[in-house]
Amino acid sequence: YPKVSATPVSWHGEMGHMMEMSEDMKQTMMMSMDLGKADTDFDLRFIDAMIPHHEGALVMAKDALTKTKRPEMKKLSEDILTSQQQEIEQMQEWRKIWYK
Repeated sequence: YPKVSATPVSWHGEMGHMMEMSEDMKQTMMMSMDLGKADTDFDLRFIDAMIPHHEGALVMAKDALTKTKRPEMKKLSEDILTSQQQEIEQMQEWRKIWYK
């Protein structure tokens, strides 16, 4: 893998380049979310945070699938669409069973 920064970055469409993600952007993606203590509701908080996070990945993968010209990126996007959707469905099922 190429050497990359540990700092999260995002593509700025209007400016046409990558830029460091702001704290607001990271919060929107829930990358810095503290899910709290390891109590009886931790798993519920995790599921409730991960489902929208995965839904965001689906939106991004659909966008990439329509815009990329690279077969590797198309394959990655297709894999994300399949795996993330399955994981969303699994978490929804667990939530339904565990937290009636």
